[in-house]
Amino acid sequence: MTEMLSDRLDGRVALVTGSTRGIGRAIAERLAAAGATVIVHGRSADTCAEVAAQIPNGRGIAADLSSADAADGLITDVVETAGRIDIVVNNAGVALDNFITGVTDERWEATLAANLTAPFAIIRAATRVFKTQGAGGAIVNLTSTSGERGNAGQAAYAASKGGLHAITQTAARELGRLGARVNSVSPLAATEMNGLVDDELRAGVSKRLPLGAVADPSHIAEAVAFLVSDRAAFITGELLHVDAGFHLV
Repeated sequence: MTEMLSDRLDGRVALVTGSTRGIGRAIAERLAAAGATVIVHGRSADTCAEVAAQIPNGRGIAADLSSADAADGLITDVVETAGRIDIVVNNAGVALDNFITGVTDERWEATLAANLTAPFAIIRAATRVFKTQGAGGAIVNLTSTSGERGNAGQAAYAASKGGLHAITQTAARELGRLGARVNSVSPLAATEMNGLVDDELRAGVSKRLPLGAVADPSHIAEAVAFLVSDRAAFITGELLHVDAGFHLV
């Protein structure tokens, strides 16, 4: 009889970037509920500490991920704080929307730095740790349908998210021999960042969706928890839409 695979994460250390609110916080709470030690990340040390104190096995580490060096340093801090790293969820990001002619060099560079360069640097640094640990690992990158098909007013954002999924697929090919898996999740959930916490706006968007309702951050968290667990042991390089069918609209 085949042994049942577990969704428990006991003994594992998970870093969730941008996890003081919204989707990131929901993911952090869900991974902690599964038994992981969770590193809560954000820009403010006080906020990280406050949120981490409310999450079982939570620990806060602040970092401004505006450069590759800062991303490298975050992984170093995680290992120094928790002794290892097993799970990385690249959730932190920015959306500096504007029409193409309004995208300044500064906006372009800031968007790619936060949404593409920092996640890449985190993956690179985490991979080095995975090699020394010799026990696999799991990475999930939060992408967007904008990165698959573009979206008016989101040139920089779409480019960064499309690039991030390309990194997902490349890393999945390279890290497989280490026993590590890399996947993408493309979400649509009600958050302050996209304004869908507004009831009227949320209702309008919901009418366009095949499932008729916008997801809550907890729904995204469930998908991520599955992908980083042993139940997804043979899933890598995948793009999972958790968006009530938004990618079909």
